[in-house]
Amino acid sequence: MSDKVTSSSHLEHKVAMAKQSSHEAAIAGLKAAAVTAVCTAIPTFASVRLSKWARASLGNPVAKTVIITYAAGMAYFIAGEKKVVELSRKNTQHLN
Repeated sequence: MSDKVTSSSHLEHKVAMAKQSSHEAAIAGLKAAAVTAVCTAIPTFASVRLSKWARASLGNPVAKTVIITYAAGMAYFIAGEKKVVELSRKNTQHLN
């Protein structure tokens, strides 16, 4: 009977750690996406104002939005994945 209780509490602990890790990864991804969006938007808008080629190629708002959104989305997933790997390594070492 005690094996089931111990196993259940161990499983609950693992689930709680997984929820915390996913929350931390989402926050890390959100921070990275916000920084990347700003860092991508500034040169994108500046190049449209200063370069004839960029004005012709990126003149419509959709093109600028796609560039900024793509960069921010990739930063979100990359930072989130890095955080998940970091936390899983830390938690694995902690459990052993």
